[in-house]
Amino acid sequence: MAEDDVKSKEKSIHDGVSPINVPDEEDEDKLFHMLWEYLVPPCGKAQTAQGEIIRIAGRVQHEFLSNGCINWDEDFHRMLDAFLRYLRLGNGFSEEDLNIAEVYVKILKESGDKGVIDNQLTAILCSCAMTWVKQNPKVIAPLKAEYVR
Repeated sequence: MAEDDVKSKEKSIHDGVSPINVPDEEDEDKLFHMLWEYLVPPCGKAQTAQGEIIRIAGRVQHEFLSNGCINWDEDFHRMLDAFLRYLRLGNGFSEEDLNIAEVYVKILKESGDKGVIDNQLTAILCSCAMTWVKQNPKVIAPLKAEYVR
């Protein structure tokens, strides 16, 4: 295999400083996966706010859909609180959209506490994260994490 072919198959990871260009992709699941691969490190927290909001949404979605909320705890609550703080940064959400996001986060917290699995709620969380990343192409430093996960 030619060296150029190998490089084209390597995972493209964001450098932490360049503007973040969100590709045009109509399939939200595919776009979320692309942003996860580009912005979220294999382990640990992301080096940008954009990566961290995607990471939080993905971790919450994974806990709901793959783990059945078996690991749901206060750390996930803190992650969702941070998620709302990220939506206020940069070109943040309007107050009306923030109020709606707060309702969704409240429902997610309650659902996780009860072990109720809802794919629609986690899809909305991921959609909010992607919308915020699209609105904020200029790198923003991540907030101090108050969670371990």
